[in-house]
Amino acid sequence: MKAFLLASFVALSAAPAMAADMTIAPVDTPEWTWQGPYAGVFGAGTLEHYKIYGPGAQAGATHNVGSATVGGFAGYNLQSGKIVYGVEGELGYRFKKNTFDDIPGPGVLDASTGLFGSVKGRVGMDMGAYMPFVTAGVTAAKLKTFYPGGNAERDATLVGGVVGAGIDVALTHNVFLRGEYDFSFFGKKSLEYCGGGCTLEHTLQTHDFRVGIAMKF
Repeated sequence: MKAFLLASFVALSAAPAMAADMTIAPVDTPEWTWQGPYAGVFGAGTLEHYKIYGPGAQAGATHNVGSATVGGFAGYNLQSGKIVYGVEGELGYRFKKNTFDDIPGPGVLDASTGLFGSVKGRVGMDMGAYMPFVTAGVTAAKLKTFYPGGNAERDATLVGGVVGAGIDVALTHNVFLRGEYDFSFFGKKSLEYCGGGCTLEHTLQTHDFRVGIAMKF
């Protein structure tokens, strides 16, 4: 019994010294990086600016209309130090159909852009959980128009440029939020509805104010 008590006392006395000599290796956590592929969805409020003219006319109809917009995007980032750069593609849809009643010639015209897409280059600054960025690229939109008086529907693909700026905010190591503003400007498109007297020139600009969420893979 005395031997057992003596052994227990020695073991308890030695335990703190043994614990002090033990080394615990730190957990190796990977450093956060914006590099890699990602994909997400966005919702937006869009302001569309239409200019519609008769051929050679100095005055026409201009309209600013709002639309709800949804879409998806995917891209790939590379990173060099604090600089993040990459390419991104997107596809979206604007829901608003517009009726204009002051169009030169036809008088009334329905117009909408509907489906659109773009390919953009991006450059950003790694600020830890935040990455402000600027973007520029090429965009295309599907213009759909209808002249009720002539019962004529004309569609066209508009091609132009897009520039923008925004910020990505990391929520976890693979999920981030995005806020972004994009300005798109399209080239002029001439569409004929009922002969030479009903040819209209369409130009379009859009302002998108977006909020999105994405996953980094």
